[in-house]
Parts: sequence; C-alpha cells; structure tokens
Amino acid sequence: MSRLLVVFLFFSCSQNNFQKIDKTYDGPVIEIKDLNTFFSDSAQVKFKLKAKLYQVFESGEEKYPHGLDMDIFSNENPESISATFQANHVIKYEDENYFKATGNVILYNVETNDELRTEELFWYPNDEKFISEKFVTIRTGNEVHKGEGMVSNQDFSNYEILKPSGIIEIDEN
Repeated sequence: MSRLLVVFLFFSCSQNNFQKIDKTYDGPVIEIKDLNTFFSDSAQVKFKLKAKLYQVFESGEEKYPHGLDMDIFSNENPESISATFQANHVIKYEDENYFKATGNVILYNVETNDELRTEELFWYPNDEKFISEKFVTIRTGNEVHKGEGMVSNQDFSNYEILKPSGIIEIDEN
C-alpha cells in the first residue's frame, strides 16, 4: 500500500509543476552602459560616439535607446571636429549599413555654425551623407531655412533642402 501511495504522489506532482516554456529571448546580446568610443580608418579618427546605453541584437541591429552624441572629425585636419550630431534615439541597421535617428535630431557644422534640426535623419557612413524626408529647419548665421527633405554631406558643409518653404528674402543689389 505504501508503494502505491508514493507512486501516486510522484505522478501527481510531476504532472502539475512542470510546464514547457516556449519563449525565446529577443533582448540584446550585448549591452554597454556609458559608451565612449572612437572609430578610426587607416589610423585616423573619424568619429567619437557617446551614449548612455548601447545595445546589439542577434539580428545585428544596434540601438542607442537613450540617445547618441557623435563628433565627426575633419578629413582635412584629422585632429579637429568638423561637425556634431545628436539624437534622442538611434538604430543602426547592419544589413544595409545605415543609421536612423529620431527625436530632436541636431546636426551642427562647427566651422560655419550652421545647424540642422529635424525629427528624423538617416546617416549613410559608407556614402558619407545624411538624408531626411521630414520637415527640417536650418539656421545659418541670421537666416532660418525651412522645408521638407534634405541631403547633406557628412560634415554638413554642403546641403540642399529638397522642398524649401517659407519666406525667402532677396537682396536686389
């Protein structure tokens, strides 16, 4: 009788307490807090990246969920910063090698003091250019230029607003 009771208790416990878990982990495989790193090419610094949190996922996607600050170094004078970049949220898509920045995006040329502000900006490091399809505001000296869409080189020294809008003053002299 005692053997039958033990076997019965064993089967009743095993039936109720063990469950198959079908969940797979989809979080980051690498996570770095307070990232502060340099990227170089041929022993020449190209970028300095700073982020509160950096995450890499199994798909190769990289995220900067709390924002990214980047210094872009000059090609002509590798010891000086030619432009700065900031965004509230950035994702790097590994397959196509581009970055998507959203939320209070600022691109600033240190030499000219020109400043771009938008809510979404794409950066293509292989092509060394920035592209936006959203509304942009660009401050140049005492002028403000607005429009939809923009294409720029990497240091924001040469850019074009694709669909300019607003009042444009023309000096007839």
